[in-house]
Amino acid sequence: MIPRMVQPIVALSLLSVLLVTCTDQEAPRASAVEPVAFAVSCQAVVTAGTLSCGSGAGGGGGPTVTPGLGRSVILGGQGTYVQLTSSGTAYNSITQIFSSNVTVQNLTVQAMNSTDGTTADTGGVKVLFNSGPTVTSGSGAVTVGNADGTGTFTQSSQPFFRYSSGAVLAAGSTTASKTWQFNVPTTVVSFGFTVFVTAQLPADSSVLRWVSVSSPTTQTLRAVRINCVGCPVATAWAVGDSGTVLYYDGAIWSTVTTGLPNIHKINLYALRNTGSAGLWAVGDSGKIAYSANDGVTWNYLANPAPDTALFAIDEVGSGADTLYAVGVGGVIIRSTNGGTTWSRQTSGTTDTLFKTGGPSSHDVYAGGQAGTLLHYDGTTWSPDLTGSAASLHDGDGAGDVNGLTDLWFVGTGGTILHSATGASGTWTPQPSGATQDLFGLLGNHSLYVSDPIGKTDVFAVGSGGTIVHWNGLAWSPMVSGTSANLTAITFGGNQAPFIDWWAVGSGGKILHGIR
Repeated sequence: MIPRMVQPIVALSLLSVLLVTCTDQEAPRASAVEPVAFAVSCQAVVTAGTLSCGSGAGGGGGPTVTPGLGRSVILGGQGTYVQLTSSGTAYNSITQIFSSNVTVQNLTVQAMNSTDGTTADTGGVKVLFNSGPTVTSGSGAVTVGNADGTGTFTQSSQPFFRYSSGAVLAAGSTTASKTWQFNVPTTVVSFGFTVFVTAQLPADSSVLRWVSVSSPTTQTLRAVRINCVGCPVATAWAVGDSGTVLYYDGAIWSTVTTGLPNIHKINLYALRNTGSAGLWAVGDSGKIAYSANDGVTWNYLANPAPDTALFAIDEVGSGADTLYAVGVGGVIIRSTNGGTTWSRQTSGTTDTLFKTGGPSSHDVYAGGQAGTLLHYDGTTWSPDLTGSAASLHDGDGAGDVNGLTDLWFVGTGGTILHSATGASGTWTPQPSGATQDLFGLLGNHSLYVSDPIGKTDVFAVGSGGTIVHWNGLAWSPMVSGTSANLTAITFGGNQAPFIDWWAVGSGGKILHGIR
């Protein structure tokens, strides 16, 4: 086992108050916030007429700031989160003005200068001076000559240049150039300064980068699960086509040999694991693969609905004793003894079911084909009217320390349904901004008393590399960097600066979502 390590290139810190003004003088904040970041360090050589920028020294450890909607994120990390590029650099010895045309490129997976990915904020993308300008060769003093304003960001009275005011800066996009001018005496040979970039993001406390990691398989992966959320070692499991089982040891993903007969002849569609080393995987032909010792040895469990493909399995309640699995033709099976024995339940539908789960043994859901949604009250399954004809591929809940307060289902054509209670007829369609089929969903259940972001951190993934995120107000897209069909998503850490999300899909694709 390899101990979990916080990503070493984290480069951000949330500001504790909103940016609320676009005047020449930025509104002061209650207190400055020091970013946990690598500043963008720039060096100007006056005599050569050059300006170049790269990552500089890191800032100190900033305070833990309560996440919220629409706060600005301070970013450094040249070439990682942002890219500052200069051109047309020149020095006029008569006016003693050193000038350069500078652009800002957004290298994160989120849109900048927006809280919903679509509507632009008036605050713009600001490049703020963290230190300097300071003369590094020669003599005299250098000052910023044409700043758009000053404000308190990491300290008081910081000059800044504003970009993209009134426009969204999409992921990967570059701003129009802006001319920076510095007052530079002829006695100065070179000078330097450090800057940060600050902007509003739709998911200010969540993933900033999706990184494709090495996968040991080309088979489509259908499910992924972290072993233990918030544990000191980040281990995980994934399953997929042709009986594929993968294990992540905290450093690399590797193939697991189960030893199960004919496992290569079936696809595994769903996975459930517990903190007590129990693992269940279900798939074609009604197979239920089980390991009681964290994947060391495996066996098949008897299924009262043999030869019927199972597409989902989940435990309900606080323990692993009660499990449900669903599949083709409306099949629902249940175990009340940790999977030792299973019994078939009457679902009342012949529609194929793709998802099951719930907060307790008397509050269980199953969703599937043609908008079918069922609810189990501890005695019987009954229809839960959604008003949708889309096939529902996945569902989950989000909430806070007081319990689940939001229920979600996703499906074909970018369908996202929401209900505050889950009651029949209370489901409403949500504008997802996606047209691709959605296959995976995960809500932040806020397992920690100190975690207040449960209802504002929900992900859905789907065809063509689609990733959308709910921030409590709106769904917005994230750039995944892949065209693979993404089938499932899970997380192991959900509080900045440690963010640990995983998504899997076709061709063995594995994405790691980090800050």
